[in-house]
Amino acid sequence: SKTKELGINFRKRIGTHTPVCIDCAEIEMVESFKYRGVNIINDFCWTTHIEAVAKKAHQLLYFLRRLWMFGMSPTTLTYLYRCAIESILSGYIAAWLGTAPSKTARNC
Repeated sequence: SKTKELGINFRKRIGTHTPVCIDCAEIEMVESFKYRGVNIINDFCWTTHIEAVAKKAHQLLYFLRRLWMFGMSPTTLTYLYRCAIESILSGYIAAWLGTAPSKTARNC
């Protein structure tokens, strides 16, 4: 089943959790999942999402460097950067940059 449960608990003492059932089927409890391109973890730590975005941006930057070495014009490379890489880096930045550890945010 595609239905998953992400338990979020900010209490200091972690108690037992009763499983959620739909049509007598128990829903699987997960610690993280990907929703609309955002990696969400049950403690709202954005490190996993930031690392995935940085990895994707590095891969695309390698592609741009290869195009530059093959002689593509700087104007075209700028357009490609703004369409592909800048949009990836700026997606959901308001949510995760403020909560990111300084080392992780500096690497992005």
